[in-house]
Amino acid sequence: MPLLPPSELFHNGIDHIRRFQRHLRSSLNVIPYMPQAVVLYHDGYTGIDKYISDRGRAQKILNYLRYEGCIDEAQIVTPKTATITQLSLVHDFSYLSQLNEPAIAERIFGQGLTEEAIRICVEQQRLMTGGTIRAARMSLSSLYPKRIINLGGGFHHAYPEGGYAFCVFNDVAIAIHHLRKHNYTGKILIIDFDLHQGDGTKKIFAHDPSVVTFSIHAENWFTDKCQGCFDVALGPGIGDAAYLEAIRSSLPNIIHREQPDLVFYLAGVDMAEDDELGDWRVSHDAIFERDKFVDECVGKRRMIIVLAGGYGHNAWRHSARFCGYLLSHLEKPIASDNDRLLNALKRISRSMPLHDLTTEMEDDDILGDFFGPVKRTRLFDFYSKYGVECALEKSGILDHLKKLGFLSPHIEFELDHPNGQAIRLFADERSTILLIECIIDEKKFHGNMRMLWIEWLLSQNPTAELDPNRPLLPGQTYPGLGCLTKIVGLLFMICDRLKFDAIGFNPAHYHVCYLAKGQGCFEKPEDEARFRVAQALTAGLNIQQASQILNQGLVASENTFKWSPARMIIPISPQALALFQSKEYQSEVEKLAAAELSRYGIYGQSRGYRRKQFKPDKEAHSSVPS
Repeated sequence: MPLLPPSELFHNGIDHIRRFQRHLRSSLNVIPYMPQAVVLYHDGYTGIDKYISDRGRAQKILNYLRYEGCIDEAQIVTPKTATITQLSLVHDFSYLSQLNEPAIAERIFGQGLTEEAIRICVEQQRLMTGGTIRAARMSLSSLYPKRIINLGGGFHHAYPEGGYAFCVFNDVAIAIHHLRKHNYTGKILIIDFDLHQGDGTKKIFAHDPSVVTFSIHAENWFTDKCQGCFDVALGPGIGDAAYLEAIRSSLPNIIHREQPDLVFYLAGVDMAEDDELGDWRVSHDAIFERDKFVDECVGKRRMIIVLAGGYGHNAWRHSARFCGYLLSHLEKPIASDNDRLLNALKRISRSMPLHDLTTEMEDDDILGDFFGPVKRTRLFDFYSKYGVECALEKSGILDHLKKLGFLSPHIEFELDHPNGQAIRLFADERSTILLIECIIDEKKFHGNMRMLWIEWLLSQNPTAELDPNRPLLPGQTYPGLGCLTKIVGLLFMICDRLKFDAIGFNPAHYHVCYLAKGQGCFEKPEDEARFRVAQALTAGLNIQQASQILNQGLVASENTFKWSPARMIIPISPQALALFQSKEYQSEVEKLAAAELSRYGIYGQSRGYRRKQFKPDKEAHSSVPS
């Protein structure tokens, strides 16, 4: 195990002490340590692996809360499945009786599912709906705290006569109708901060002034007039500044004017910059600021929190941070999978002896031609071949290659390459099978900041068979090796060791930028704005489709959008991070993105591909009264 630096050991020790204190407070469960919130969860909340959703999202959140000592088992309530009678409070029985039909599931989930998968998905959402109903009932009792968290739910696209966009039942609407059936007459506010408009919920309560819906989203899907509905459509490509400003300028006024007795909060996180479906770029910290602000504005009123949207294997952490805050006032950020990997690689880098990284191998030609200039033998005049091989071993790349059948990879340097310094990794010493090729150099940006510049990066497996379900991306000749994150992590190790401020590259194709989403941004605001336009134009498409279409040129509103390379930066040092997180940079990006989106006819309007992915079938919903 690598030895941590003293400062990191100190902070880890403090973390352990605080975690122990939280565990102790959670287990006491007596005044003044009464729980600030309770959580509803059932093992049945784990569903199936389907289109970019994370089947373990709820379980990951709960595991995190347990690990951090934010929750005791007494604060976890197990819900029951919603009954047909409860579901029928909102949904037509004719729809409920057809849920096992593939055509219905196809419209809801956007892809073909087996009968067993359909059954599991329906039961999962039925159980989560039961959780929201139970949360609503608990919220009316003084025996429970004022914050009730359901680790599921938020299925706001489901209409009375049918579901779509991953939503089978409208759990919040069902819970409210359940309260009304049991004589609850208080005014209810639904705060919906999912990336997508809660069109089903809005439609259900269109003529009920006792239920107010307030939604901030990308675009309006349901535009009919209704009572007590407040919609803010910001358009695509939104970042931290515009998002938080929209919330801060509107939510307090809504709450003050409506004076609700009970609040439902759909705390969607699909606006996150690392979300695998959304086209906004809202940071982990900004989502947390949003959630804290909602909690502050609601104040002493009772509030039910449901998860709503969030796609990909990192979505859980945004929700978990808010849950930790509600339960124990825990505010520390939760690292993404990539962040954890990079931090681990940094620790490995710092633990490696300087001698190992700089020692020449016996066959290295350190003298060069006796009669000519001395030949460079070290990468950035620091890393020897042996040092790079040690780093490859420590980072797990060599072990990964061995599992693919490459047992003795061979490293070659070309440090006088015309475009920088090249590292090549072949299948073995005698082989011509090139696995990895990286050409890097040092450049300056934004004054005197040092950047590790990636001129060229290739990761391929020429021996692998093509998978018909995973077509090659533009620019690919062979399938990848499956270790790109570790290769980039190795470059982070170099930056950390040699004190570079950032990593820079010039992506030839859109999918390269997409893969760097959440880590990097473009050096110039106008290029970052164009990337957000590309995201908006291809929303709902997978990465292969999006990259191919943008490579060929996509026609939108009589204008052709084609991907054009521009310098992208992954900031590492605090100075570089501050540069791209500054309000000036973010505001300029959002201003330019708004102008570009308007030019392509997609600002505040339905986008064709997104409508195809999410918009309800017009014929299926033709019976909805206007």
